[in-house]
Amino acid sequence: MRSLVLLVAMGLISGCTAMVLGGGSGAGTASGATATADAGISARIQEVFASDSTLAGYNLGVRTYSGNVTLSGTVTNYVAREQAGRLAKATTGVRTVTNQIVVEN
Repeated sequence: MRSLVLLVAMGLISGCTAMVLGGGSGAGTASGATATADAGISARIQEVFASDSTLAGYNLGVRTYSGNVTLSGTVTNYVAREQAGRLAKATTGVRTVTNQIVVEN
């Protein structure tokens, strides 16, 4: 009987651990196909930034989750900030863009 109680308790604890660590539900995780598509979107945006004369000198971050892109980093003028947002929005597969790029002089 004691062994049975111990086994049940261990099962409950491991299930709770999975839930706490995010393994118990699909909430907040992208499927493999979505994650691959998101990585492709981020890569395409980074390529466009690298080839754009206005943005090529900046180290800008691009994160994509389910087609929703977040831009980060620092630029020296608003023209560069807005250009980054426009180019990201024009990229195939992008649903929304959150532009968190900071302008510093």
